[in-house]
Order: sequence, then C-alpha cells, then structure tokens
Amino acid sequence: MSTVASRFLRGPVKDPAWERPALLALLATNALLYGWNLGINGWANSFYSAAVQSGTMDAKAFFFGSSDWGNSITVDKPPLSLWVMGISVRLFGFNPVAMLAPQVLMGVGTTLLIYMLLRRHTSAVAALFGAAVFFTTPIVTLMSRYNNPDPLMLLLMVAAAWFVLRSIETGRSGPFVVAGALLGLAFMTKQMQGMLSVPALGLSYLVYSPIKWPGRFRTVLSSTLALIVTGGLWMTIVDLIPENARPYIGGSTSNSVLELTFAYNGVERIVGSKLIPAAMQVPAQFRPVDSDAGIFRLFNANYNQEASWLLFSGILALILLAVRWKALPKSSPVRALVLISGVWFLTAFLLLSFMGNQIHTYYTAAIAPPLALVLGVALHSALSARSSVAVRLGGLAAALAALLSTWLILTGTSGWPTWLPTTVLATGIVAVSALIIRPPNQRVEMVAGVALACLVLIGPVSTSVHNVTVGFNGSNPLSGVMSKNPASISHLMESLRRNEIVWGHDIAYGRVPDRELIDTLARTSGCTWPAASYASQTAARLQLESGRPVMPLGGFAGSDPSPTLEEFKNEVEAGNICYLVQQEAFLEVQATESASTAISAWVEDNFQSEQLGNTTVYRLKHQ
Repeated sequence: MSTVASRFLRGPVKDPAWERPALLALLATNALLYGWNLGINGWANSFYSAAVQSGTMDAKAFFFGSSDWGNSITVDKPPLSLWVMGISVRLFGFNPVAMLAPQVLMGVGTTLLIYMLLRRHTSAVAALFGAAVFFTTPIVTLMSRYNNPDPLMLLLMVAAAWFVLRSIETGRSGPFVVAGALLGLAFMTKQMQGMLSVPALGLSYLVYSPIKWPGRFRTVLSSTLALIVTGGLWMTIVDLIPENARPYIGGSTSNSVLELTFAYNGVERIVGSKLIPAAMQVPAQFRPVDSDAGIFRLFNANYNQEASWLLFSGILALILLAVRWKALPKSSPVRALVLISGVWFLTAFLLLSFMGNQIHTYYTAAIAPPLALVLGVALHSALSARSSVAVRLGGLAAALAALLSTWLILTGTSGWPTWLPTTVLATGIVAVSALIIRPPNQRVEMVAGVALACLVLIGPVSTSVHNVTVGFNGSNPLSGVMSKNPASISHLMESLRRNEIVWGHDIAYGRVPDRELIDTLARTSGCTWPAASYASQTAARLQLESGRPVMPLGGFAGSDPSPTLEEFKNEVEAGNICYLVQQEAFLEVQATESASTAISAWVEDNFQSEQLGNTTVYRLKHQ
C-alpha cells in the first residue's frame, strides 16, 4: 500500500488508530443510506424538478429559476439549489438520479463538516457521535434524497460555522468574511431560513475573537457586506430588470423578489398571517386545534418522527453545558464552539416551536446540525468529567430522556414490531444502570457506553432506513410510518395521496396526467406553451411527462396574480397558448375574484371544451 493511501486510512498520528477507519466507515454508511435506491422517489417534488428541466432547456429559465421554459413564472425560492441540480443533469442527463445525486453528496458533506467542527475541540468519540446523530436524523435522510433546497442550505450553514470557528482560532478576519459569503449563499438558497445561525455565529465571534474591538467591528462589517453581496446580488439584478423582460416572481403578490423575501418567505412564515379561504381549509378532523404552536410542538405527532428523537436530550445537554460553563476549558475556541452550538440550537428550536401555521414538517431539518453539535460537545464534556457523580447523572439523564422519547414515538406509530419499544427502553435502562456508578473496569464502561449510544439511535436509524425503502413525492414529504393519532398530518397526507380531498391532492401532489393528454401535448407545435393549467404541481407533472413547457397559472398554489386575465387574453390572441387544461376541483375552492377563476370563466365563455382521456381541455389555438 502506498504511503499516501496508508496515511489516508490511518489519519494523523496523534489520533487514535481506530478513528480514521471509524470515520470512513461512518461516511460510507452515510453515503449508502442516502444513495441507496435513489431513483425510488422519481421526480420527488415535481415543482422543483420541472424548474430544473426548464433550466436545461433555456438559459433565461436557468438564471431566473423559472417553472417553465416559456418563462411565465419562477418558483418561490431563489434558484441556487436549482443551479446545482441543473449542472448535474447537464453533465449526466435529465433523470431523477442525476438530479438527486448532488443532494446526496451535500448531505454526506455536511456530516463530514459536523465531525470536523466537533473534532477541533472534542474527542473522536464525541465528534463521531455528533456526526452520526446528524446523518441518521430521519428528515435529513429524506431531504438528502429529495430535491428541495434544504440540503444545500444546511451544508452552507455548517460550513459557515466551521469558518467562524477557524477565524476565532487563528485571529484572522478572512475566514469570518468567507463565513459571511457562505451565509449569503444560504440566503440565496432558502432566504430567511438560511439566516437561523447568524445570531449564534455573530455573537460567538464578537465575544471570542482574539483581535481588538475595532478590528472585530471592521471584520463584522466586511462579513456583513459579503453576506449582502452573495445573498442580494441575484435578487437585486432580478428586481432591476423590467417586469416585461423577465418571468413573474412566484410567491409574491407584487412581482418582486424583495416582497417574496420579507413577506412570503419571511414574516408570513413566522407569524402565519396569510388568510386561507374557507373552502381550502383542512378538514376539521385533521385540525383539532387552531394552532399547535408552542414549546411542545416538535414533540407532537406531526413532527416527532422528523427530528425529535433526541431533541429533549439536546435540551438537557444544553442545561448540562450551562451548569458546567465555568468548568469548560478556558480557551476561547472551545467556548466559542459551545456558544455557537447552544445559541444556534435555541434559535432554531424556538422559531420552529412558535412560528405560525405555514410551517412544513420538513423545516425541522434546520434543527439537526445544532442538535448534533450540542450533543457532541455535551458528550465530550461528560466523558471528560465522568469521575464526577453529578456529571454522570446529568449525562445519563439526557440518555434516559432519549430512550423515553424513542419509546413514546415508537409506541405512538404503526408498523413497528410490538416488542421493539419496550425492548429498547428496557435494554437502555440496563445500560444506564451500568454507567450510573463508574464500572469496575474500562471494558464494562466501554461496552455499556457503546450499547447505550446504539440504543438511543435505534429510533432515528430505523426511521431513516424506512425513508429509503419507500417512495416520496409531492410538496410536503413526511418521515417515517403512520402515526396512531388519526388527527396527525400523516393521516392528512395519506388522505391527500389517495385523492380523497381532490383539490388538496392537486396542490400537494399534482393531478396524474392522462396518457392521451400527454401524447397530445407532446405533438403540439407552434405555441410557446402547449398548455396552461392551475397549480404548479399539476402543471409540472404535465411538463415533465410531455417534455413541453406548461404555464402554471397562479404559481405554486394557483393564487399568484400571474398571469392576469388581460395578460392571458393577450397570450391567447398572440397564439402562444394551445390548450387550457381544466382542473375542476381546484377551481371550486378558489376565491371568486382570483385571476384563476376569471381566466377559467373567460375561457369557458369563449371556447369549446373537449375530453382528452378523463381530462377536460379547451383548445385555444387551432393548428
């Protein structure tokens, strides 16, 4: 074996001999978990897949992140994540695996960064455990195999944390400026959600940077400027382009990226102020309360399978770190790592717990990196002071909380063996009991510790494995199996998947296209858009299967004023739209004053309907 290869497999001489092989095994397992059977999700979220497809067909659509390459409207996020997937499909062809492969790589890369962050100032055991906590988090597993923007956002946020810590360690300002640029790119990926770590990173630098205060402020200003440039350049360019020379900005009411950022993807997400028409309300059996916002939201049946298996342990671990603050090493980088982990974790936890009802369950992926960091540094702290009975009790209380959470979640869900929850809890209690008083020899302690670590990860690992064995699609994928709570979101999404709530199915999953309709659109020529239809998921499915651009009237939920009735009339008169594909159930829940309703009424009054398969269409241009 070559010297380079042996060094790679062995790692630094100062590290334990087993560490590098363990890290490589962990990353290989991570890659296998995320990459296994990757094509099972098909086009996953068709809304984003159609935008990736559009970017391969037209440079303008690529730049703006357009839903269709006729460039009628964009998706409701900046296009950075679409650009990454778009480059991949240009290299390897437009197919689901080529589109999702970058997501897998970004997920594994984030795991490695979690390890690297922790390993700078914690033991190998703590760093490896933190990395394992992150990559086995079920919603992280699911998102790393899906085409939502979350994997890129998490990678950029964790990379920014690494550069902030590096800046504090070296006393150089450059890494902190790089961190600002990376956070700007996280903003460019998912806007305000990409800023969740900013308070933690900014505070830790101001408190622990070794350079003098004037230099700190100059560095913060430089980093802020870098964030503004990388995060705001695209949106500034887009808003400066005349509206008639670019697609409509999806998700906004005024055709503005600025409004999309601070309203739709900002304030409205936090306070949930957007009024939902009565006809589009979720059925009463799935909303027993008006809002589940509160300190226990992430523990309820809607969210607990996603990222909450170790969440209560994380809270106890944070308390343990706060109690032991004075006992932590005095070096600034160590305390900076603890501060970054704790403040980031609290920021994500509180925002997710109390934000309005426009929260999606997969938003919980945002808490996985700081939770992994908190648990990693807390484990290191506990192991370093394991001779202290108080520290042992505190650490084991956190472990017991994880076991109880696992028992509660497993017993509250369907599909697991009936013996599994009790076996995990009982075996875990035995391991905890063996560690309460320091064992007589190190081997017993090691066996009990490894067993306990495996047991607290059984729940998320089992759920993550489940997530790679079944296909997910639509706009709100859920981790895990069905909850036993009939009012949970898992039952709602299953009802939508079965098309029991037709309008909801059309928005969340998109209507399954008729073969006759697809064949007709594929043969259609002479139009910029062979078809227009309501709600982006349905339009996206038509576009993906026909290989022709389809105009999504009203954007994602059909409620954007794009196009207006007059604009639609002008496109029809110009011969740019061949068919309107009707979606009766969707129209039934639209407000009477909406653009979608007005367009439908005008088309029905002026054109003759026909059937293509089971779908009603209106021929708007005779060929």
